Order: sequence, then structure tokens, then C-alpha cells
Amino acid sequence: MSDRTAEAISAGMSAQIEEMRKNVDFEAKARKILSQKPLLSARNVVVTFSLRGNKLTAIRRTSLDLYEGETLAIVGESGSGKSVFTKCFVGMLDKNGSITSGSIMYEGQDLTQLNEKGWLNIRGKKIAMVTQDPMTSLNPLKTIGKQIQESVELHRGMKGKEAREEVYRILEAVGIPDPKRRYRQYPHEFSGGMRQRVVIAIAVACRPQILICDEPTTALDVTIQAQILDLIRRLQKEQNMSIIYITHDLGVVANVADRVAVMYAGQIIEIGMANEVFFHPLHPYTCALLSALPQLGVKGEKLPAIDGTPPNLFNKIEGDAFAPRNRRALNIDFLEEPPSYEATATHMVKSWLQDPRAPKVELPTAIQRLAEKTENKGTDPNAKHPHMDPNRETLIEVKDLQVTFGSGRKKFVAVDHVNFEIYKGETFALVGESGSGKTTIGRAIVRINPVTNGEVFFRGEKVSGKISKEMDEKVIRSMQMIFQDPMASLNERAKVDYIVSEGLINYHLYKDEHERQDKVQKALSEVGLLPEFSSRFPHEFSGGQRQRIGIARSLIMEPQFIVADEPISALDVSIRAQVLNLLNDLKKSRGLTYLFIAHDLSVVRFISDRIAVIHKGRIVELAEAEELFFHPLHPYTKALLSAVPNPNPYVERNKKLLVYDPSVHHYENDAPVWTEILPDHFVYGNEPELDGYRKELNL
Repeated sequence: MSDRTAEAISAGMSAQIEEMRKNVDFEAKARKILSQKPLLSARNVVVTFSLRGNKLTAIRRTSLDLYEGETLAIVGESGSGKSVFTKCFVGMLDKNGSITSGSIMYEGQDLTQLNEKGWLNIRGKKIAMVTQDPMTSLNPLKTIGKQIQESVELHRGMKGKEAREEVYRILEAVGIPDPKRRYRQYPHEFSGGMRQRVVIAIAVACRPQILICDEPTTALDVTIQAQILDLIRRLQKEQNMSIIYITHDLGVVANVADRVAVMYAGQIIEIGMANEVFFHPLHPYTCALLSALPQLGVKGEKLPAIDGTPPNLFNKIEGDAFAPRNRRALNIDFLEEPPSYEATATHMVKSWLQDPRAPKVELPTAIQRLAEKTENKGTDPNAKHPHMDPNRETLIEVKDLQVTFGSGRKKFVAVDHVNFEIYKGETFALVGESGSGKTTIGRAIVRINPVTNGEVFFRGEKVSGKISKEMDEKVIRSMQMIFQDPMASLNERAKVDYIVSEGLINYHLYKDEHERQDKVQKALSEVGLLPEFSSRFPHEFSGGQRQRIGIARSLIMEPQFIVADEPISALDVSIRAQVLNLLNDLKKSRGLTYLFIAHDLSVVRFISDRIAVIHKGRIVELAEAEELFFHPLHPYTKALLSAVPNPNPYVERNKKLLVYDPSVHHYENDAPVWTEILPDHFVYGNEPELDGYRKELNL
């Protein structure tokens, strides 16, 4: 990006945001909320679980009001109590959990006193829930139509043809085309985004007053996520629902929430209007969550990660639960739980920093920037760009790669005519929607997936197809992979010691047992895990720790090149920052080169040197990271970028979502070609399209 472009963007930013503020009037929403009585009111709720004879207090004296027609987001790390708290509103606590004190008032009755028969009149009919994983919510043996119809028949008294017609209408309402055909299909015949729409259809079929959405977009691509959020917003207006979002994605919160509640260790520690929480956070934990966002980071510098881990809720918590992780904790934070302070009529926080006697603390730099500038602060001027080095060394070269699955009529071309180079020391990112071929390319490079056509070279030597045993061992030692789901890729019956050293054992890369253990300890230490962790099993770790085990397993082989396949997609914001910092630190200390596969472009922008955009097995654009963000050319790239969540609520709600339509291309008589339209900026298109791109760039 040129200095002139950066200055122009920066100069116009303040005026744009002021205009956006007029379109999103949080003050008017606050006045409306304050003039109402709560629709649902939880007071001093305590939830405990009995596990292996021990008592875990998951929710600790927590209160919350929900108002008619509002959207309330509850955010926090995994284990903070978000889902447990809201499950109390629909009577869906696990059988070993119970509400031991407090009340939840709704329509004049205390929901904590209801038996299962009483819940039948509330759950689904008046308060409904959309769960995180649609596949676990849907019966694989029943058609989609029947599953929605069951809800309609149970709660709305419709039968037969009338109920079926209502299901057709609901399917259309949630954006599923051809409802009569889809009615007869099973869950496995739907994509992830379509399955999520079905779960939403079941939840809204009874026109509930309150809809609880538990991480409804976590596993979805940014484009599908944006569509689902738009869908829920439209249904909310049509049915006048109040919505509770449970999420750890602050971009989603900026998009949808009127108010935001921040949970930590079973308590709501801050709650306020979205603009208050995003621009004027008062609790150190809220500040830490926002600061850890890659969108607010500086490429080449570390993200401000949160130290430590959440407290063990089996133990009694003294003082402020966040104090052990708070670098600016006061002495009183360790001794006494803070009371609730009212900053404004709509903004409450539990923090001793709001006491008149407490020292004044400035907001972190990242949050001070948030309201003023919506893009990354930029790039560290001292950061190195390996791809720009005139003496750069090509580590990986992919030539005309094709990967197919199946044969005959069932043959599926997953990757076709893919060409790129990865230079030593760089992070090369592959982005695209699910099913675009990203993981297939990564697996083909490390020889997990066989190559149908084309070639892959490592340091100038061919490593695809049939190669010698010696070369195969060299590839395994030199190229490793970090998998997306750490739990699925770790042997749950093996201890960490064996998991990490399995490669050493298989290829006899140690002299004796003492050396093997030394290598395991060194690898664990390098990824920030303690030596004693080697004797534990994977299920005894958090998601972030399991991902670190996966990274240690790849590092122990001392590779030169690592394929990181969606390594942070399932992680909390704070843990995500830790893993990104770790990957960057290892890159510097070990001289590693990464192929970073992701669908979250905000993360990709922060960590990568160059980005390749892939659609249905073909790379459509490739450029330096900042160049791609400021000068996207291909319509698919523009659609992806338009859907990237922005942590500024005003910007997020005013953005225009672009939908990619492949029919805009006319390749029947004029075939597309892979062209370097600017130095190191490649795009796929035919001559008329390339002429249009040149005009966009003023060439």
C-alpha cells in the first residue's frame, strides 16, 4: 500500500465514522430500554454441578435483565458460564447441574421452580434455543421437513397439510430455496450454512418471544456467517423477538448487539450498550479481550494476549476472579470481591478501578484507536518481508497442481491448475470458503493427499508422486502439519509424552530414552507447556493447550516448513492471540516457513506476508497482504473482504455485504488466464476483466 493511499484513507476515516454514528443510534435504543420493564429478569442465580463427588460453582450470584425487542450479546472465554447461564432460561441444564439459589422471573412466574411439565409450555414455544453444532441438534434419520413439522404440530396445534404448508413457508423465510424438495431431504444433504438455517427454522417455527443463539456462526465461513446474522436480524424484526447471542467473536457482537454482557468465571463483570463496552470498556478483562483482536494489532508486533488461565471453579474464589491474570491488579483485588458500580444508567461494571479511591488507568492503545480507525494500525516498519528480498529462496513450488477424488462419474476435481511459490521465512496464506480446496492443497504438499496432475517441489527437488524412501523420510522431517481440530488429531488414549515424540519413535531420531525425553521437554517448553504435562492425556487440557501440543508434535521433527490448517478457528479471542504470538515467535527463532490456511481474513492479514484467495479449487487472486486488502480486484475477493467482521459497531453495521455471483464471468469465448497485473499481484481473468482491473488501478 502506498503512503499516499494510507494518508487518504486515514484522512477520510473520522468523517465516515461520524456519518455512521448517525445511522446507528445507541442513545435512542438506551432510552427505549430504560423506559421498559424487563421481559425476563434473573436475580442472584447460582448454578452448581456435582462432578466426581466435588461441587463446581459454574454461575456465581449472577443477575441479568432482558428487554422486549432487544439483542443482548453475552461474551467471554470458554468456561466462563455463558451457555450454562442461558440454559437455565430454557430448563436445559445437565442432569448433574442445578440452580441452588436465585430467581428467573418471566411472565410472572419463577422459571427456577418449574417441573418438566411446566417447561413444556415455555421451552420452544416462548423461549427457544439455536445450538452451536447443527449436526448434533438434528436427527440424521429424519427428513428436515419432518423435524420442523414436529415443532409446529407440538406447539401451534397444526396438523397434516396445514402443518406441511407452514413448514414450506418457514423454509422460505430462512432462505432455503425449493422448500418442497428440501422438505424431503436429510441433514447430511445440506451444507453447514444450510443446516444452521434449518436449526434456526426449528427454533422460530413456534414464533418464540425470546431466541437464544449459542455460538450460531462459530463453524461457518465469514460470508455464510454474515448471511446467517442478516437472517436472524430479519426474523427478529418480523416476529418482534428478543435475542440473546452467546459468542466469543467480538466482530459478531459489533454486528448484532444492542447491549453486551461480559462474563468471567461465572459472573457478569460488565454490561452496557454496545458502544459503551467497545469504546469505553471499564473492566480490565473487557479491555484485554478487545486488545487481543488481530484487527487492532500491528503486523510484526505481538498481540496483547491475556496471561494465565481462568480460575478453577471447584475452588472458592477470593477477591476479583480476574486478579491473578491482571497485570495492573490492586491489592484489594486479591482480598475482596468488587461491588457493582454504575458508570451510566445502562453501563455497570464489577471492578475496584471504578472506586473513587482507585488510581486512574488509561485505556489500552488498541481501544483508543478503535473509534478513530477501523483498519489495522499498520505494519511494524522493521518487519521483514521475505518475498521482497532480491536474494529470496524458493522453499516450496507448486506447479499446475490438480487433486481429484473418486473416479468415473463420481470423479470430483477438488483442486485444479494451482500455481504458487512459497519463499523461505515467509507466511503464505490460503483463504477461501469451506470446500474451496485449501486443506486439500496443504495435504497434497505434505503428501497426505495424492496428486493427480502437476508437481510439488521442496528446495528444487520433486516431492510429489513416486519418490524414493530416503526422499519420503526427508519430506516427513522437513515438512509438518498442524491440524484444525486438536482433539481429533491427538490420540486420546496416549499421553502427551508419546503423542509429541511419535515421529521420533517412528523414524528412530534419538540415541537413547534420555535424549528422547529431553527433546519432548524442549518442544513442550518452546510452546509454553510445563514439563509435568507430558504425563497427562489430551482430555485434561484446554483447547489452547491442546493446540500447543499439536504444535509441539510438529516442532520436534525440526521441520523447515509447516502447514498450519485453521490452527485457531475454534479458539477463544485470548487464546487465539497466544497461539498467533507463539507461531510468530517460532518463525523468528527457528527460521520457519508457514502455509497458513484460514477463512478468517482478519487473522490472515495480521500474520501473513502474502495471501492467495481460492474459490472452488482454483486460485483467483494472489498479492501481498496489505495490497490485497486495499486493492482487491477479483469479485470473489471483494465478497470475502466485505464479510470480514469489524470490531467497530458503527462500521460493522454500515458495511455493505457483497455476494459473489459466478455468472458475472463470461469465459465461453474468451478464456481466463493467470496474470501478474502489478508486481507480485496476480489475478485470474479474461482480457475484458483484466482491462477492467487495470482501470480500477489507474494503470
